Amino acid sequence: MDSPVGWPTLGDVQDTDIANPTDASRPGQPEPDSAAGDHQLLLLDAETVTELRGRVAGLIDQVRDPASGGLGELAATLQRRLADRPVRAGVVAASADQASERLTRLAATLRGGDAATLDAANGVFAGRADRVGRGGSKPAIGYLFPGQGAGVATGTSALTRRFETARELYQTVTIPAAEYPAWISAAQQRIVASSLAGLRVLSMLGIEATAAAGHSIGELTALHWAGAMSESELLALVGMHGQTMADTSDGGGAMARVDAPPDEVEPLLRGEPAVVAGYNSPVQTVVAGPAQAVARLRQTAVAVGLKAEILPVRDALHTPAKAPAADKIRAHLAGTRFRPLERSVVSTVTGDVLPLDTDLHDLLVRQVCEPVRFSQAVGRMAGEVSLLVEVGPDQTLSYLAAEICPSICFVPLATDGASLSGVLSAAAAAYVLGAPVRHDRLVAGSPAHGKGTRP
Repeated sequence: MDSPVGWPTLGDVQDTDIANPTDASRPGQPEPDSAAGDHQLLLLDAETVTELRGRVAGLIDQVRDPASGGLGELAATLQRRLADRPVRAGVVAASADQASERLTRLAATLRGGDAATLDAANGVFAGRADRVGRGGSKPAIGYLFPGQGAGVATGTSALTRRFETARELYQTVTIPAAEYPAWISAAQQRIVASSLAGLRVLSMLGIEATAAAGHSIGELTALHWAGAMSESELLALVGMHGQTMADTSDGGGAMARVDAPPDEVEPLLRGEPAVVAGYNSPVQTVVAGPAQAVARLRQTAVAVGLKAEILPVRDALHTPAKAPAADKIRAHLAGTRFRPLERSVVSTVTGDVLPLDTDLHDLLVRQVCEPVRFSQAVGRMAGEVSLLVEVGPDQTLSYLAAEICPSICFVPLATDGASLSGVLSAAAAAYVLGAPVRHDRLVAGSPAHGKGTRP
């Protein structure tokens, strides 16, 4: 059948779950990707801040010098000179002029005598690896896995252009196109596959997280990352999950995002057959229920001065209304065997760290009808990590994370993007924090652009 008028098609699926849309102008985010030329990563290390500052000063003019061979050649030269020294810096730039400006910004940061900045918005990173990685410990990095609210691109991404391990994934994965409501399943599979491609590249680069959280269907990706299931098992489970959501949808539900904390939204629910379906951030709450009730709630919210928008989904996801779907998923999971968790997952079902022996069957059934506690989960993780990396196709969760824990650096990989700026920013941030980043694999033409390592 034809897609309903006004509803997104698979190529532009966005905000069909309960996450917030983002745009490139929001502060704190790496700049939007551009198809007109890719970014490069300039890495430096030194024994002292003074030495590093001198090296940065020498590079400011060098990047504009035609004799340097261009930004890509300079990036490769600098990479070969790295010697695992403790004071480190990185700049992500798309042109010589931008590199010069960002190196100038970096020099100003170092002028104070300290090397400590993780400025993903401006592509400038500096740190002391010996402060975080002393004693052989790894820096604390958290992964965020998006749910169906993430945008999805259908073209070839920079990730698949540069890294065979990402290309290989898509050569073995078949995700059918579909029309509403069946595109719910296809969209979820596309987003999860995009996260898997990002995980493969991060693993290949030696970047490992200590904890992870997933928004809605992203919880399944987090469980995969923690060892509960393989890539193929994850994709099969996501396909079943999405199809069940579609099969049990009568089109009479709705969801709305209200830009306000829960304690301001919950009083608006009194007398209405609707509930909170998502705690996205301290200033963003999602409600769901029958379409007419949600429409009234939006009007009430706007009347009291709150910004509220109906989300483009005709279902009351993450509410008791999805009990029929939960029953079907319970029956399906009865024959599924999960492996014990090996890594720390901060669940958006419970809002807390999952015990390694968690009953995942019960957890995934609860997830269908219970609200997404993303704000609680990220808040819990914020006290334990120095960097959050959104492993998915856009910046949705990074925007929310900035509202939850503004003091932490977050980097969206933008795995479907036309540029590698997200991957380079994640590598730069991890490197200056002391992670054992395999930076040689970022050099164009490196043999390591081959298959790499599966997470």
